[in-house]
Amino acid sequence: MAIALVAIIGMVALVEAGINGIDASGGDDAAGKMAKWRHMLGRLMARGHGRGMQMQQHAWQHVARHMLEITRVEGTLENVNGIYYVNNTSLYFGDDAFLNMLARSDYDGDGVYEQIWEELEGLEGSHVVVNGMLNNGTLYVSHINGIWFRVPRDVDVVTIEGTLENINGSFYVNGYELGIKRGYSRSDIDGDGLLERMYEEFAGLEGSDVTVDGVMHDGWIMVMHINGIWAR
Repeated sequence: MAIALVAIIGMVALVEAGINGIDASGGDDAAGKMAKWRHMLGRLMARGHGRGMQMQQHAWQHVARHMLEITRVEGTLENVNGIYYVNNTSLYFGDDAFLNMLARSDYDGDGVYEQIWEELEGLEGSHVVVNGMLNNGTLYVSHINGIWFRVPRDVDVVTIEGTLENINGSFYVNGYELGIKRGYSRSDIDGDGLLERMYEEFAGLEGSDVTVDGVMHDGWIMVMHINGIWAR
């Protein structure tokens, strides 16, 4: 695990030092390099499994948050038949499940935290600067006007139902391992009247039937909600 951590730190340093400042014309090449680095991270962390996968996710998010200039597109935000464009570059902001979430920032500057699709609607027709990863002509957006938006990749949000099991310290539902947040939960997920660490909240639901949704990644799920409660 120590070797893997050293490798992650090294790769993050390479990303921060070597790929900032790429414009839209070089985005596809950068995206390819990022994909290779991410694949290498996955292989390095696979042996750690459970905790290792959480570390991989945190490392990938760290990389994403430091690539403000990997690809930069500036111009008027247009919505054409439900697809957003800036300077004829199509933008990917996320799937319907993501767009219906409450935004973490007031992107359109109207003083109200709205659902993400409403924030984007409020920006239509305005001048914006968007950053992210360019892949096959589509920009997977990571920042809007310099404000963090999301990890720039196409993800599948899935929902599963079943019994929550704890196997060797990791949580599973229907054979899928769950990647859960480290640290304290913001909600009393298990209903015991206490705000506990996320692991303890999940432990309080062991053996019960749950509904989980999140991002599917190589056979495990990064949990976003459990029983309708935000879990990040």
